[in-house]
Amino acid sequence: MKIKKFVATDMQQAMQQIRRELGEDAVIINTAREPVRSLRQLFGPRKIEVTAAVDDIPVNYPKPQNAIEPPEQPPLVNAGTVRTRPEAVDPPGHTPATPRRIIPGSIVPAKLPDPIVAISGDRENNWFRIILRQEMDKEDAGLGSGVVDKWKKILRQMEVDDAIIDILFKDFTSNPEQEQFSSDDIFRVHLKARIVELVKHAYNKENKARVNTFIGPTGVGKTLTLAKLATRLKVVENKQIAMITVFNHRFGAVEKLNFYGDIIGVPVEVVMTPAELARAVESHRDKDVVFIDTEGRPSLNKSQVLELHSFTGAVTEPQNILLVLSTPTKNRDLVRIANDFRPVGYNGIIMTKLDETDTYGSMLNLVCNTGVPVTYVTNGQNVPDDIDKITPKRLAEIILGGVVLDEDY
Repeated sequence: MKIKKFVATDMQQAMQQIRRELGEDAVIINTAREPVRSLRQLFGPRKIEVTAAVDDIPVNYPKPQNAIEPPEQPPLVNAGTVRTRPEAVDPPGHTPATPRRIIPGSIVPAKLPDPIVAISGDRENNWFRIILRQEMDKEDAGLGSGVVDKWKKILRQMEVDDAIIDILFKDFTSNPEQEQFSSDDIFRVHLKARIVELVKHAYNKENKARVNTFIGPTGVGKTLTLAKLATRLKVVENKQIAMITVFNHRFGAVEKLNFYGDIIGVPVEVVMTPAELARAVESHRDKDVVFIDTEGRPSLNKSQVLELHSFTGAVTEPQNILLVLSTPTKNRDLVRIANDFRPVGYNGIIMTKLDETDTYGSMLNLVCNTGVPVTYVTNGQNVPDDIDKITPKRLAEIILGGVVLDEDY
């Protein structure tokens, strides 16, 4: 078997190289991003490394003239074996051109099965838009047909809580004959102002603490979010920073933070106890900003949440405690997780993975249920680009930006 690694700018170029050098029977074994070896690669596009393999074709040596072939033996068949059709038998003297493939498959992706129910075409593959359009097309006798009632239905599809919807539409009439707004665009402007007015109290208090501690459940992207903010402060704003990580049992977590620290030239310390954390923060008093990365804790485990509180409580100076949550998580679970982490005393929320969903109503629910602002959102894996600071106006723009009206189709 012949195995070779190809480096290309995209998958299409890699497949062309594989076909040209290994042929159509090549098989892709592994695909990965090119490792970051410099600061330029960290901020620029990275190439992909594709490992492919192909079976070697054996050389068919001619048989000797006086070779005596052994007599063919009938195949052994178990007593319980039932043949549904006769096996194909090669004609006498036939030699297969190539042996059976060791690795099945090809570089052409397998065809997906046909859908059971064809809900939409290839162009309309956004599930939120599909469901929203289905609901808009239904004749719901419980709601009116005016602009207000239509927008209530839209916000429910965005998973905004009914109590919040009632507050937003408190003074709006739902009588089609007495509509206050002539178009959806005008109503969207007024609704945006209502959202800003509703959440602005959560953004009144701005904590400019030097220490920033990241907490949250497992798998939400705390370390990557920390790396984005640290890189932006170090490279763009030229701040003196330090990173501290509480020892993480997850394989590779500490190494990942050390990797980012080496690239941007920032010291990284590993601590295991609250006392060590307090000493590490004290040793970096000369730094402008200190980032603390904690181990992901399941919110239902009360003992682990209290243990996390012992680490944050060991820091004597003021700090921003940022709860990191994943936007695609179910709305009900997000509210529960936020309430479970209340004993830690967080004062900011970071929502990650906005690029993996198109329903953002849960962010508004979190701000209203907790009174804590959503300070940052992330929408990709690029460091440090895919992160945005959130204000009340920006929050309203994100929520209403996911709304799809009839004329958008």
